[in-house]
Amino acid sequence: MKNSLDNNRNQVSGQAIVVGRGGYAVNYGHLDISKPEGINYFEYQHGNIPNQPGVKVKNIALCALAALEDNLEQPGAKRLASGATLINRGVIDIHFKEIYDLYMERKAKSDDPHNYNNDTVRCYAMAAGTDSLLINEGTINVHMDQDIEAEVSLYGCAIWGNAHSLMINRGDINFVGDGSWQSYIRGVGSMDSQLQIINEGRITVDLKRAYQTRILHTAGQYGSLTNNGSICVRTGGRIMVLGCLAGTRMTNNGTIDITSLATFLENKVSYHYQFDPLATAFYEHFLPNDLPTCPAVNRGTIRVHLLGTEASGANAVAFGFYCHQVGTKGETPVHTMVNEGTIEVTQEGPVRYHTAEVGVNMQSVGDFPVRIKIGHWQTKARDFDKTHDLFICRSAQFDLSEMSLELIDAPAGGIDIRPLDLVYQIEASREAGETCEVKTAND
Repeated sequence: MKNSLDNNRNQVSGQAIVVGRGGYAVNYGHLDISKPEGINYFEYQHGNIPNQPGVKVKNIALCALAALEDNLEQPGAKRLASGATLINRGVIDIHFKEIYDLYMERKAKSDDPHNYNNDTVRCYAMAAGTDSLLINEGTINVHMDQDIEAEVSLYGCAIWGNAHSLMINRGDINFVGDGSWQSYIRGVGSMDSQLQIINEGRITVDLKRAYQTRILHTAGQYGSLTNNGSICVRTGGRIMVLGCLAGTRMTNNGTIDITSLATFLENKVSYHYQFDPLATAFYEHFLPNDLPTCPAVNRGTIRVHLLGTEASGANAVAFGFYCHQVGTKGETPVHTMVNEGTIEVTQEGPVRYHTAEVGVNMQSVGDFPVRIKIGHWQTKARDFDKTHDLFICRSAQFDLSEMSLELIDAPAGGIDIRPLDLVYQIEASREAGETCEVKTAND
């Protein structure tokens, strides 16, 4: 049986495997997809842009193992088909170079050849619509081998499934190449709600350039992101390894290693926000609402290193957990964070950057006091009043009333900890009069 599988892996095909609604497909061979033609290629539009309603984004895409069907609402276009089961037990290589070149050839002949704002180029190694099951037990390599000066947004997607889908990586997923500053890396997930996403294998990102990187991700609610394996990311831009909207459960039981090649990048796409460099293992952002939230829990190992240069600017940040509020109207839910594992956040560079195990609203200027509740928290003993690297914020309301603080490497006689010393509000926010409140067990 093993010899048969090895033989299949050695059979290289340049043609995608595509099924329809309710379809089933297993790849045992080697799909090496580069040419945007035939069943490898499709087009579609979408308009789910939260901060620019009505905007239509035009997408051209390359796929390797996918479920597709005709989109009757967009003649000539495709859409991801629902109810599919896709399994990769072989090798998938998917490349950006030729589909990017095709995009540029067409763009040069268009009526607006220099406006890339509402266009994207995408590569999907595995993709399906709602209510689907996607499992990788082999190897996926996404090659960000396009022109490094590319200005259009390029989305490299390893495993993508829409609402109510289950996605599992038990193999290897690798993002490699020079990349470009408009590269958007997407590991396992999609924009939808009710997603169950599990990594039991290994995911690596080793790129010289990227604008934004999300590994286990959703922009919806009511799902779960779980890392039981290893995730290693080394690139620039904004890095959010487990990333979601409020209402999704995030758990790390494995290992997350991040090296942030922190580079301040000009946002060239109007429906994305402009931010300074960020690197974080857990990332949660939300619009004010009254929906329930889920605890974010680390039981594994998190290491984040901010490698700063003059290109980073003065405001690059790095965290183990990060929570960010967008907007001011409505309820602010309580966000619970627990660390029963190890978090180590380090930095080097020409200035002292804001880094911490938990960051709150650090890139949301204004008085938007996010409500944070800390449960059990394990960390190395140190003088928190001087290091300012445990809990840091612009505006926040920290509830430490039920916190169980476990100090590692504490001296034999113990150390005195004042709860108020655990939270640090940056100087600019204090001067602006923004809210920073700390509730303790004695309040």
